[in-house]
Amino acid sequence: MFSRKAARYLYTTIFVALIAILGTLSLSKLCNFYINDEKDLIEWTPQLGSKFETEVASNFSNKFEFINLNGAVRNLIGQKSMNGVIKLDNTYLLTTMNHCSDESIDKFADNLSAFNTYLDSKGIPLLYASTPYTLSKYGSELPTGVEDYGNDNIDRLIAALNSRNIDTIDFRQTMHDDGIEHYDMMYRTDHHWTTEAGFYAFGKIEDYIVSKTGCTIDPRVSDIKNYTITNYPKWHLGSRGQRTGIYYAGIDDFNLILPDFDTSISGYSKTGTVQDVMINMQPLENRNYRSKHTYDFVLGGTLGHYNNLNSPNDLKILFITDSFGYAVGEYMIMDFKEVEYQYDQNSKNITPDYIEKYNPDVVVMLCYPQIISDDSTSFDYEAFKTR
Repeated sequence: MFSRKAARYLYTTIFVALIAILGTLSLSKLCNFYINDEKDLIEWTPQLGSKFETEVASNFSNKFEFINLNGAVRNLIGQKSMNGVIKLDNTYLLTTMNHCSDESIDKFADNLSAFNTYLDSKGIPLLYASTPYTLSKYGSELPTGVEDYGNDNIDRLIAALNSRNIDTIDFRQTMHDDGIEHYDMMYRTDHHWTTEAGFYAFGKIEDYIVSKTGCTIDPRVSDIKNYTITNYPKWHLGSRGQRTGIYYAGIDDFNLILPDFDTSISGYSKTGTVQDVMINMQPLENRNYRSKHTYDFVLGGTLGHYNNLNSPNDLKILFITDSFGYAVGEYMIMDFKEVEYQYDQNSKNITPDYIEKYNPDVVVMLCYPQIISDDSTSFDYEAFKTR
């Protein structure tokens, strides 16, 4: 048996050796980062006091394993926060939002009103569709003492847009009215909505476009019976799960929804089915918890500039959106002749000259509530105020 002094010495030696080994491995990773620009696979990196400190921490050896261990311990002792993420009472993960000022809300609404007036002069409908926020507005799951203004920001922006006669869809409200459980449509470890939520949202957007244009559509596109849903269990560790590890709130399932009927689309020098042209199957071949978001990697190709070779109508859609649009893009192009995507945070690129050149029949804005902030660049439509 070791004496107490000898045991302390042994433990200290092992601890120091472990730190030395990890330090050597981390130094190797840091050198590889500087020399070969090889970044860590984990989405989240800490933001520390200096650029060098951040780079050292970001390239710490076995960082993901330490995040997992940290998350497991915090889960066991019931801590509700970790690395800027809040665990709701129902175990969903949230990054809280600050209050957006009334002045910013009014500015955003005025800019969109100018955009809407310009489009209306050309007979082009504009729809602003607000995606749901992780935290439901119907029954708070916030831990005691935590403040969040996400739903309040949405409420005030939607009200401001409606007062200016801009068409809106609030998917928080439509899901509630349709008896859909809010959290069934959101990932537990991610800020995104699920693929099922994207399909649901498309159906509402389709209804709006048909009501405004009277266009002919393919009824198969919005009927879930015409799709195969493939479940990938415990496959998706979202942006918030990357910060907290696989033991803090678990890992999400990922469902891929693909059409059973023939499709033919073209874009970026490719022509083929939706699956051939838009869907990246590689992340679904092997489960990898260290991978960045399965959602983004699998569906990221659904946004772009595409043409539908089987379209029953001649409509051109301008789709202004963010990564929430990944879960909607494939259905949009299956329903209409042409869809062009613009990133909502690059709204200053959408000018009168751009609209005249592309000449869309309908403009759909599908936006995540995180853009409703005082420093947002997603509502910069000042160019339309001078028209």
